[in-house]
Amino acid sequence: MSQRPGVLTRALNLREGEGRTLAVLGAFLLLVTATTTVLSATKNGLFLSVYPGTRIPHVIIAAAVVSAAASILFSGVISGTARRSLATRLTVVFVAALLGSRGAFGMDPRWSMGIYLVLSAVQVLLVTHAWDYAGDLLTGRQAKRLAPLLGIGASLGTLVGGGSVPFVVRYVPTENLLLIASFFVAASLPLLWLVPEPGVPVDETAEGRKGALRAFVAGGGRGLKGIRSEPLLTLMAAGMVALALTGTLIELQFKTALQASLGKDQITAVLGVMSSVVGAGTLLMQVVASRWIFPRMGVSWATKLHAGLLAFAAGGAALLGGVWILAALQAVDDILQHSVQKPVEQVSLLPFPGPLKSASLATLGGVVRPLSEAGAGILAILLASRVSVVPWLTVATAGAAFLFALRHRRLYMESLVKALGRHSVDFSAAMDVPLVVDREALAVIDRGLRDPDDTVAVFSLSLLAQLPVDAALPRARAQLTHSTPEVRAEAARVLRRLDLPVDEQPVTEVRAVLDVESSPLAQASLVATLGEWRQGGPDHLLPLVAGGVEPDVRREALVALGRSGWEGTGETLRRLLAPTASSADKGVAAGAVGALGDVTFLEAVSGAVDDPLARPAALDALAALGGPAVPSLIGLLQRRDLPLPVRRAVVTALASVPHRDGREALLNLVDEPALGPAAMTSLQRLRKERRLDPVDPSRTRALLRQEVRQGLRYALVSAALGREPSEERIGFIAGELHGLAIRAAYRIVRILSLSYDPVRLEVIREAMGTQDAARKSNALELLEGMLATEEARLVIPFADVWSDGFPAERVAALVADAGTARGHPLETLDDDPDWWPRSLALHGLGRSHEISVPGRDPDDTEETGMIPIIERVMILKGSQLFRYFPGSDLAGIASLAEVVHLDVDEILFNQGDEGDAFYMVVQGKVRIVRGSHELALLGPREGFGEMAILDQETRSASAVAAEPTTLLRINRDAFDQLVEQNPSVARGIYRVLTQRLRTTLAQVAAG
Repeated sequence: MSQRPGVLTRALNLREGEGRTLAVLGAFLLLVTATTTVLSATKNGLFLSVYPGTRIPHVIIAAAVVSAAASILFSGVISGTARRSLATRLTVVFVAALLGSRGAFGMDPRWSMGIYLVLSAVQVLLVTHAWDYAGDLLTGRQAKRLAPLLGIGASLGTLVGGGSVPFVVRYVPTENLLLIASFFVAASLPLLWLVPEPGVPVDETAEGRKGALRAFVAGGGRGLKGIRSEPLLTLMAAGMVALALTGTLIELQFKTALQASLGKDQITAVLGVMSSVVGAGTLLMQVVASRWIFPRMGVSWATKLHAGLLAFAAGGAALLGGVWILAALQAVDDILQHSVQKPVEQVSLLPFPGPLKSASLATLGGVVRPLSEAGAGILAILLASRVSVVPWLTVATAGAAFLFALRHRRLYMESLVKALGRHSVDFSAAMDVPLVVDREALAVIDRGLRDPDDTVAVFSLSLLAQLPVDAALPRARAQLTHSTPEVRAEAARVLRRLDLPVDEQPVTEVRAVLDVESSPLAQASLVATLGEWRQGGPDHLLPLVAGGVEPDVRREALVALGRSGWEGTGETLRRLLAPTASSADKGVAAGAVGALGDVTFLEAVSGAVDDPLARPAALDALAALGGPAVPSLIGLLQRRDLPLPVRRAVVTALASVPHRDGREALLNLVDEPALGPAAMTSLQRLRKERRLDPVDPSRTRALLRQEVRQGLRYALVSAALGREPSEERIGFIAGELHGLAIRAAYRIVRILSLSYDPVRLEVIREAMGTQDAARKSNALELLEGMLATEEARLVIPFADVWSDGFPAERVAALVADAGTARGHPLETLDDDPDWWPRSLALHGLGRSHEISVPGRDPDDTEETGMIPIIERVMILKGSQLFRYFPGSDLAGIASLAEVVHLDVDEILFNQGDEGDAFYMVVQGKVRIVRGSHELALLGPREGFGEMAILDQETRSASAVAAEPTTLLRINRDAFDQLVEQNPSVARGIYRVLTQRLRTTLAQVAAG
């Protein structure tokens, strides 16, 4: 029995285990920020009570340099050390530093300067390590959702630590707060043992053990190099410099005003109260950030919010002035920094590899920030004589941070794309690249042209098109008299592709070869070459137009005559397209009309679509005629008397026409059950090829909503069935429904590709199909950043559960009638609009007799005693040929299968018989024998003879029943009929055969 999720997990809809980890890390950050809050008040109280205000900038500069040096060392060892071990060492060092500081101040108050420097470095290391530790445990998607919530824990720490300071200093001196801080540090360590250990990169572990000096050089250099090489990190570093300058200048002004008004303990108390105010404000901002800013507006918007508000507040402080105005400005800076900027740092770094992320984060937070603070101190010293300039300089640095933030979104999205692109290959480069021609290259091509293997000769000929004309022309002409028709045809094609001046075209030679050519393949290529050159005279070509000649040759001859200006072309086309003409004549003429682009025959070509044999050529011709043919194609789509495969072919033809009305017609089809998938495929291809402008998302929002609803429904029912007692048919149904949920996810991506970048969406789809949590997280982040608000609200919750494999509890939270679906899962699919999930439900409910397969007579339900369609699909799934087919596609094959019964020793077929069918064993066993030798004994769910439905070769062995046996038989004719109606079946066969070929090649390569 599974354990019920915790309150936090259920309230925030977290993944399994995230609630516990979130609570522990929140407590850890609470203690860390309580420590840093107490340390901040303590160091300022001690220092400001001893040293005059003129020393403040100098000490801030020194503290920043010390912090930066400590952080560089930290960034060097952090990537090569086990994190718990590092945390233990740091805790010991921190506690020793705090106790030592307390003792030093007791001996001499002037030690407060050294205490200020030490505690500044301790603060930086504590904060950097805490956020880096939390970040190593979160993926990008988790960080986006959970970092603000973790920040709530940090805010509570600020509130607790700051609130305790005024109370404590009423009874004990400020220096004793160091003892309280040491207690907080020690108490935070055990919490780290309650969460998983972040991994250490294997290739860096040894490096981390080779000593601090080498680790310092490697780690510190890695962080600086990463910031310099990654545009997003460079931008973040620039923005952080501007923000650090702003914050430090505010701090200098505030401390100077504070020191002039109060004593040591009073300063400490005021700073404590301010910390409490900051903690409360940060807590409120974290709630807003976790519920609104980050989920709805995104990381980049939060970055702009931080810089923009700070610039606005700094401007108000510059105008008004005064210690309490400066106190308010300091509080605003602290609130924004802890509630918005820290999560932004964490999330923004996650698209990068782990080692780069850790080193860069340590460098950004521990090196860039302190050095920027040192720079602000230097500016304060230089402007000591012009104090009035400092407030306006503060406004200028905050404004610069805002300008940097304006570029954050673009670079952040590019970083996500780059992170996902590390796992993909770009095949978009042009293939026809001119060859580098030298003597050796020509010698290789010449050897290929002389090769006895015709395939090598044809390939070598194809390379000639990439050579300069003076090198390619003589070689192509020489191959016109080759002994093989395929080579002669390729030679003519190469001549056609060469950019030859009219006086250099070997017209006479091509005509002479054509006069004696007998191969239809070579004839068609030679005629096409003459047509391309506008040299197709009637003396040579008219005999090739007559009936009895191969259709391809006839078509090319008509095209060549038309391009050459022969006057009788129109009359010949009109005669061949007449209603009384033969199917062959109509097909030839339609192909010629499409190649010539003659729209005067548009009506006649449209009429040829009614002839089944001429239909393919007529549709191709209509597509080639372009815009003028769009009304005719749309009219064909509206004809319900045409078979569905024909209308699908019309959709494909319409997609090839670059016309606005045609695109509009395709868009109107996307939600139609019969033609919608074909229209969607065509539109998606157009988007990938940049031949279709982005579609208004509102056009496809209803379809998107339907796919999301169905995908969640299938996932929920699948999960509910998974809790049923183990039963094969229920397990099969659950698996098929889970596959349908994933297919719905892929369809959602296809729908989105009509309105958004299809290349990025394809990368996202590939990443979501992997087991790599980081890739999935980055893909989700990229997807959310791409979508408009309406689409994001609809798709992102679905994509989130998709990335986790559709966990039942989280899917149920997104489904309106989840209780009904989980209580009566199969009944909820009884009225599903898709026939396949409805059939699965009927089978699970024991009502297989109600199932009717699309394309069959509705009254032709399954007879009593026959094998139900779902069980046939389960049987076919057991074969190597069909195991990866979607059930809905396989159902069409199963519906065509015949049931065959054999008695013991009955022969199914003999060696040498013509192969015409594929068989699957349902019950019993079949012996495969060759002569007297038994090759195999096949049992239930095993198939044989699959190649017989793909070729017409004879059987290589005999099949005999070893016992009473029941088989499913799929003959070649039925399979060809199914492929014609559903091309996806053919694609599935190609994928399986390709996989087999790759496996065979791998085995051969391995010996």
